[in-house]
Amino acid sequence: MEFLEKIGIFGGTFDPPHIGHLVMARRAVEQLELKKIFFVPANIPPHKNLPVASAEHRLNMIRLAVIPHKDFEVSTCEIERGGISYTIDTIRFFLDNVWAKEFYLLIGEDSARNFSSWKESEEIKKLVKICWFPRICEDKNPIPSEFIKIDAEILDISSSKIRKLIKEGKSVKYLVPEPVLEYIKINKLYI
Repeated sequence: MEFLEKIGIFGGTFDPPHIGHLVMARRAVEQLELKKIFFVPANIPPHKNLPVASAEHRLNMIRLAVIPHKDFEVSTCEIERGGISYTIDTIRFFLDNVWAKEFYLLIGEDSARNFSSWKESEEIKKLVKICWFPRICEDKNPIPSEFIKIDAEILDISSSKIRKLIKEGKSVKYLVPEPVLEYIKINKLYI
């Protein structure tokens, strides 16, 4: 097993994955000097509506999105575990199964501002370093001072906006990686 100095854990529904996810991950690699980022698609997210696309489709799309990036990988741990995908369980999975010196949990600003509502949030803080990406966010709850801000562009792209555009018959070219766009078309997702 390869020893990885620092790894990032980037969870989400990825329904669908878009270029904003990739930009945020790339900035995290650069700023934190991560050796690898694991994208972890949720089975059932605890803080969001149920995913529109099936776990299989979301997994296939995120795999297509990360192909060109040698330092990006996909973990199926939450989908395989089933049920609600709690971050604490995912972190424990990585601590038990990935040989690394440090673990960095990557979350959006909205999640950082509501982190205290997460299951076992204090335990998560003890086990990993928490990093957040700036987003357009209405919530003004304070972000814990120990959280690390990732200097990343604020791209007004979201999976929900992409799904809405597709449903309206509008193009999402350049908002999702080309292989993901083709996958969406072939499988008639979000229409």
